[in-house]
Amino acid sequence: MRVFPISIGIATSALFLIACGQEAATPPTSTSVPTEIPTATQAPTEAVATATPRPTEAIPTPTTKSEPPPTEPPAVELAPERDLDIVTLLPPDAIPAIDNPIFFETTEKADAVYGDGEYVLGVEIDGDARAYSVPLLSSHEIVNDTVGGRPIAVTW
Repeated sequence: MRVFPISIGIATSALFLIACGQEAATPPTSTSVPTEIPTATQAPTEAVATATPRPTEAIPTPTTKSEPPPTEPPAVELAPERDLDIVTLLPPDAIPAIDNPIFFETTEKADAVYGDGEYVLGVEIDGDARAYSVPLLSSHEIVNDTVGGRPIAVTW
């Protein structure tokens, strides 16, 4: 099933475009030079506190124009509505988990069983790496394993 890798690719591309599409903020530059340098002989002036008026912004009001219902019949005949039943084929917990997974000793043996396009979920903890076949996980859904000395559950 290729939906999972395609959706990851679309999500990654969207994230990349959003991150790279923003303009870089330019720091404000100041070129004004102070015109008067205060000295010890000048008396400080008192600043009078005044309220700074806030700019009033026009609040946009949404325009809701409801279109009248169509008067012409649809170009394509609509399918009749119907209730659908949800069929449950298996009782709860009917799919057995893999509690003691067995791995191939060499990559040559794994290559003989799995093709180049085989999807796997990879886990690496403290230098201990494992690959779990997605088609195998589709039929078992959970693998309980110990990787790098830590117990883990791989789910699909």
